[in-house]
Amino acid sequence: MNKTIRLILLVSFLQTALALTAQYRPVRIFKHGQADARMGIGLLPTYSKDASRVVAPPVSVGFDWMAGDVLSIGFTQGYSHYEIEKLWNGDKTIRRYATRTWQSFFRFAAHYTRTDNLDIYGGMQAGGEFVAIRSVDHAFGPAEALHGIKPRRFRLQYGAFFGTRFAVSHKLLIWGELGTSISFVQTGIGMKLW
Repeated sequence: MNKTIRLILLVSFLQTALALTAQYRPVRIFKHGQADARMGIGLLPTYSKDASRVVAPPVSVGFDWMAGDVLSIGFTQGYSHYEIEKLWNGDKTIRRYATRTWQSFFRFAAHYTRTDNLDIYGGMQAGGEFVAIRSVDHAFGPAEALHGIKPRRFRLQYGAFFGTRFAVSHKLLIWGELGTSISFVQTGIGMKLW
């Protein structure tokens, strides 16, 4: 009896799978004219090389518009908040700093989309970065001046990224990126706007 039930279930499953495959239509094809909003969280923060402690994980929001079937333009904004401890040479006191970073980038990407629901892309970005550093336990002094640490700093920034996104429904997608942004590795969700 068990073998008969298993056989019936297997045949039913195969019939259902074949019926769905025959009627398969892609959830989404990434193409010209579409626009997506996205938000993400950093998995490998850029300050991790300095043995910092994450106060708030790096987050980002962005917008991408497919200017063609293989080209897109977009904008991304990122924020991160870290604390770091430093023992400068010749100093006996460990100094703690809180660092907040805001980044804004314009992006240009080339897309390689040959599969329904999946988009692989890579590109360049350029913009600006504002960093605010606060000393947690003392005022800024000669040690900070000697090492070039300023309470506020703005600089032009550029970088590259490589990513992939997958449509889980007609509107919703998940994405992941490697690159030089608010985090070396990011992942998140997105939504098709039009």
